[in-house]
Amino acid sequence: MLNRYKIIEIVNTTTVLIDYGFDEGAKSGDTLRIIKEGEPVIIDGVDYGTLDIVKDIIEVEVPYEKFSICKKITRKNINPIDPLISLQRTMTYINPLNVNRDQMSKRDVKNNSELIEKGDIVVLTNE
Repeated sequence: MLNRYKIIEIVNTTTVLIDYGFDEGAKSGDTLRIIKEGEPVIIDGVDYGTLDIVKDIIEVEVPYEKFSICKKITRKNINPIDPLISLQRTMTYINPLNVNRDQMSKRDVKNNSELIEKGDIVVLTNE
């Protein structure tokens, strides 16, 4: 079971405070998921946990004793020597898997379009 924390304050559109500080091992660069707990996944009588909605992924920027300042941080590699780098784009595709269609559950897997709110659950994943 992952340790659960929560958003204690929304500072602005780029910064939140969570109740995870260096008293609990927080360090700069820790990665966390902001989630909304989803429906239980029970297959053949085995409880696998819940299929949570991942609202976003944030990173500890500055840990304090009992809380941390967190932001959504994106890193990209830029080659300052190559003037054509601005023309390059990274495309992402989701490709189909070769699955047995008769065994598909057609479970509703929700996207991450939910708003982040004070009190939301946050779990340390370091993904």
